[in-house]
Amino acid sequence: MTVLENDYAVDGAGPEDKSGKPRLPLLTAFHDLPLHRRFAIVGGIVSLIGMVLIGAFVNSRIETAVVRNSAISAAVYMESLIAPLSQELADGNALSDERRAKLEELLARPATRERILSVKIWKEGGHVAYASDGAMIGQTFKAHDDLLQAWQGDIIAGFDDLDHDESRGERAFGLPLLEVYNPIHSIRTGEIIAVAEFYQDASELHEDLRVARWTAWAVVAAVAGLTFVTLFGIVRAGSRTIEFQRSELQQRLRQITKVGLQNDLLRLRIQSASEQFSALNEQLLRRIGAELHDGPAQALAFANMRISAWRKSGGPEEADLILHALEEALADIRGLARGLVLPKLEGATILETIRRAADAHAERTQTEVILDSNGKDGDNLRPGLPQLICIFRFVQEGLMNAWRHAGGVGQKVEFAMQGGCLVVSVSDRGPGFDPKANFDKGRIGLAGLRERVQSVGGIFDVDTGPGRGTRLTMRLQIEKSAR
Repeated sequence: MTVLENDYAVDGAGPEDKSGKPRLPLLTAFHDLPLHRRFAIVGGIVSLIGMVLIGAFVNSRIETAVVRNSAISAAVYMESLIAPLSQELADGNALSDERRAKLEELLARPATRERILSVKIWKEGGHVAYASDGAMIGQTFKAHDDLLQAWQGDIIAGFDDLDHDESRGERAFGLPLLEVYNPIHSIRTGEIIAVAEFYQDASELHEDLRVARWTAWAVVAAVAGLTFVTLFGIVRAGSRTIEFQRSELQQRLRQITKVGLQNDLLRLRIQSASEQFSALNEQLLRRIGAELHDGPAQALAFANMRISAWRKSGGPEEADLILHALEEALADIRGLARGLVLPKLEGATILETIRRAADAHAERTQTEVILDSNGKDGDNLRPGLPQLICIFRFVQEGLMNAWRHAGGVGQKVEFAMQGGCLVVSVSDRGPGFDPKANFDKGRIGLAGLRERVQSVGGIFDVDTGPGRGTRLTMRLQIEKSAR
């Protein structure tokens, strides 16, 4: 039933919306769809829900407005007929025979009978003071909510289900009926003295409401559909732009990845070439050392022997000076030859390579070299020949610098494996130097040593300073498979 206040205001209620939580696989598949398809799904659901809510609201307002207008019209008409003849109910619970006859005469008029099919006049407590069905006059029924609200001064109107006991007569009509409860006021005091209940044939009204509902639904659906199609067109255009840009980005990413792979391949080729160059350079140095040993060294040795024989046979005193100079030159050439010629390193372990370099330096310079391995993980690793040569030369050059510039004080070689990386350091407790200052000719070898380490993919570092010694460090990636 619809409640109409004294000022004919109407209250309505709308439907509630329910939503379910999608499962994770469906959510994943949803996110994989293109943007415009996701919008079509979500936008379609939202548009449908909005259309239902708006349609229900519009239809509710249409029905309320139509029922209100019909109820007000009927209430005003019936009050003009019934109120003057019902004033004696202010002092009693029944109409006099004269008033009842007059009322029945008015209700029997064709104009009234076409509009009003049944009338009841109620007193408080559910007592029937008058009814079109005379058998109901004087009976008392349980007062339901609509009747109680009418006693509060409200006009109540709506399509009745006719499920109350007092509605047996109205059910017999078999028509849609508009039920109206209209308070009857006292002309003298204005108080409510009774409530008139009357039923109006609503067949035409019911058909008008049906047409109005379908019209409202059609308009709402058309507006919602047009809005959705317009927005979908905009989103689809944006989605195509995004897909085009994404395709371009993916193509550029593939190009960048391809260039990166080519750069990695070039880097590996350069490193391989550097390793090959290092190996060839060592072969060249080995040949130079052999040539020095077998050529000039032998000639100088022969000259030394002949001058010695000449001195013993009574040669001039100048022979002593010449002999001394030849002995120094011979020692330098032999030392140079030993420094240029590497021991056989192919197939050696890291420990063997470092020990050979340290032992050779200790024997050549007659100084002490301390070896310190922080772990045995890399002792048995057997890297390739270019890496072994680099390790040997690093230790050899580092110890030579320690001997030349620190007098061999505190010479120490440390090495260990750290996460697949070999870390070798050569240190001394000499005077150190300023790494930012220009190197003298003896320290220019550090630049060559850095280039040697970097040529096989290693990292070279110098840690020194005036008065705190020097530490040279090399970090070289070693494959664990090198056994």
